[in-house]
Amino acid sequence: MAGIEWARTQPATRSQTQSLLDRLPRGLIDWEFVLTLLLCLGAAASVSTAIEGGGWSNDMPPLTTVTVLSVLSASLLARTRTSVFLAWPLAIVLGAAVVLWQTLSLVGPGTLEQRLDEINTRFDFWFDVAFGSGVSNDALPRDVLTLALTWLGVFLFGWSVFRWHNAWIGLIPGGIVLFLDLVLVGDDLTGTVVIYMLLGFLLVMQTNLLANLKRWRAEGTDYPSYINLSFLHFSTWALVCLIVFAWLVPAGPYNTPAPVQAAIDEAVETGAGFVRLAGPLHSKKVIPIHSYSGVLPFQGSINLGDRELMAVTVTDPTVGGNFLLRGSVYDNYEGGGWTTGNRREVTIPDGATNAIPRVTLNDVPVEPSGIEVPLHIEMLAKSVVGTVIFSPGQPLSLDRELTLDVPEGAISRSRPSDLVGGAQYTSDEDVFALTLAPTDLPVAVVRDKVGRVLYVEYLDLGASGLNQALEIVPNDRIKRYRSYDVTGLVPDVTPDQLRATNADLTPGWVNYEYLQLPATLPRSVGDLARTITVDSDTRYDGAKDIETYLRQFPVDYNVPDTPANRDTVDYFLNDLKRGYFDYHASAMVVMLRTLDVPARLAVGFAVDDADYDLETGAYIVRDEDSYAWPEVYFPEYGWIGFNPTPDRPADLEPRRFDPAFLDDPLGLDPRLRAQLPIGATDSFYIPPDVEPIPIDGPGSAFGNSEGSGPRPWLMMAVIAFAVAIIVAVSLGWQRSVAGLPYPQQLWEKTVRLASWGGFQPQPGQTPHEYVDALGRRHRAVRDLDVLSSTYTRSRFGKKDADESERERLEELWSSLRGALLRGIAGRVFRRNRRQP
Repeated sequence: MAGIEWARTQPATRSQTQSLLDRLPRGLIDWEFVLTLLLCLGAAASVSTAIEGGGWSNDMPPLTTVTVLSVLSASLLARTRTSVFLAWPLAIVLGAAVVLWQTLSLVGPGTLEQRLDEINTRFDFWFDVAFGSGVSNDALPRDVLTLALTWLGVFLFGWSVFRWHNAWIGLIPGGIVLFLDLVLVGDDLTGTVVIYMLLGFLLVMQTNLLANLKRWRAEGTDYPSYINLSFLHFSTWALVCLIVFAWLVPAGPYNTPAPVQAAIDEAVETGAGFVRLAGPLHSKKVIPIHSYSGVLPFQGSINLGDRELMAVTVTDPTVGGNFLLRGSVYDNYEGGGWTTGNRREVTIPDGATNAIPRVTLNDVPVEPSGIEVPLHIEMLAKSVVGTVIFSPGQPLSLDRELTLDVPEGAISRSRPSDLVGGAQYTSDEDVFALTLAPTDLPVAVVRDKVGRVLYVEYLDLGASGLNQALEIVPNDRIKRYRSYDVTGLVPDVTPDQLRATNADLTPGWVNYEYLQLPATLPRSVGDLARTITVDSDTRYDGAKDIETYLRQFPVDYNVPDTPANRDTVDYFLNDLKRGYFDYHASAMVVMLRTLDVPARLAVGFAVDDADYDLETGAYIVRDEDSYAWPEVYFPEYGWIGFNPTPDRPADLEPRRFDPAFLDDPLGLDPRLRAQLPIGATDSFYIPPDVEPIPIDGPGSAFGNSEGSGPRPWLMMAVIAFAVAIIVAVSLGWQRSVAGLPYPQQLWEKTVRLASWGGFQPQPGQTPHEYVDALGRRHRAVRDLDVLSSTYTRSRFGKKDADESERERLEELWSSLRGALLRGIAGRVFRRNRRQP
């Protein structure tokens, strides 16, 4: 490199490569242009192929084809020196032609006139939804918009490279697209990011050099003929070294930097607002199937995954079993999904234990009938689950300042005669104290321009019950490894009590908010609901009949997207007849509404004993626990949940253990004992006054009596075979790590057992980071850091553990091995419980 003289032309020793380059035509196309074009195509195509083949949708449009055509058009128009006022209109016309060509292919077979008519019809419907409040399940408008934006964005990129010799204008938007893909979808883009960085860096170097070459030519300065190749050659090696160095350098702080996390949060919240118009989209990483935003579209085929989201500890040891964690409620059905209705925000002060008053009857407080479930919830992942508070049933108390989203119709108004027209100098707190009952939750004091009180708004919980909160929003997002305490009430109401309710007592605002249906809903849905409930005499019996009918539809997570402009519930009931919780629950809500029964859709998580971790004493809530269920309004009792999805029991309610049940003679955890058949533990319990039967006595299966027990030689053969298997597995296990230093042996065993338990190391994760994550999973295991430190020193520093460290490792392994084996057993148990 030192021998290169950049200031003067080098003597030309012609090679085959140079001769080939010299043969390229001059003027519009030369070898510098070809080199730049290849870099530009590579950078742009690396982004388009990642998005096209990623997890955004089951069927993304051909973005790479449009990208290549756009780069070629931009490069040629920029090289012809066409005026920008002519080139850009021409580019728009070319882009419209390319987008129309691809759109016609997306529509499918048919004549040109038929396909154009279908495009027009689908866009008319989409614009009606866009300017209204509906949810679109048609992916065509989204695909057309994506194709158009791809053409314009890539053309700007190519134009800036070839006309302005500035690559940053195009590289920055491409980097933002990859960032959004990583945040919202979670695709593995390691290779794509490396390629994009490499080509982008080279493109920046190339465009800067081209700008200098233009100036040198104008000034008559000499320069080497193939200086571009020299620059790119050394730039490539420099960037490769930087990437390798960045890869090898230990990772920084475990937590994401605050600016990056803020950008992630903003991207998630902004993107969630546009899903109602985007058609079926998929998001694997930050957003689970339910985003808890204002829109809930049907997503077609999904893959829930087993990412751990929350650790939920029931602080009352006598409560356990199945229960639902409600995160949000959706009011309006729009054919392609759900949206929230008219809502008001009610602020609950910080630390307000039992801040939500209990129900009253004739101004007398009534202790609600049900099971109070106090929970301590810890976030285990960066996810939108931290944007809402989850409550089992009706929320009773929380430990932080928060906001309740309640229906607009649930807000009552009071016009006290002693305050109307006056009290302009009275504070809102004093007005509330003078006018509201203990069970009223204050909302606002409405005044005129001079401050006189017009009326007071409040939430009358004594009249509307405890569970009018549609969503509980913390004032500060619950971040990873942060926690909160919430107590909820799960009503304990018998079927006879629900049958005895008077439907005429339903508040008017409940009927107004929760009987809404779109005008486009096919009549067949209502006809089917009436057929199913023809023999039902009460609201409860009708709901149970529909629930029973829908539980016959099998659970299937691999369902096709709803056809364009087709109502999803109608498609589910009459064509698909299979689906998952979003489909079953939505169908029940819509069918009940056709019968004038107020119902709403609740979303959150379903937790049962299969999620209970005996080691930590907490229920581990995962993506696969996502759930949706209908809630039906019953006067006097409020909203009661049902479950039409057959993968879980119809009765998803907690149970209270008898305190005596905790004193198990076998020492079993009550949740573990509850999973055994009734009376199973009694068969293991030997009362103290009963003498046990000798295991080798007469009549024993192992004795020599003439009973039906197996012969001694057969039992010995079985035992010998089992011992042989155990010895073979043990030898194979030890042989696989034989010869390794002791810290490395333990490390390999730990990684294997943890991986079998579903906790394998992640790409790019250092040993210390992996051990930290493993420690959070198995909190009862202490001193795990000695494993990562001794392994790192042994593996990379070639230094074995000393005697004291070896003793610590041996002590650690005895407890860690048991925890990992329990993790494997728990995973197998959960998988078996998940089988439909």
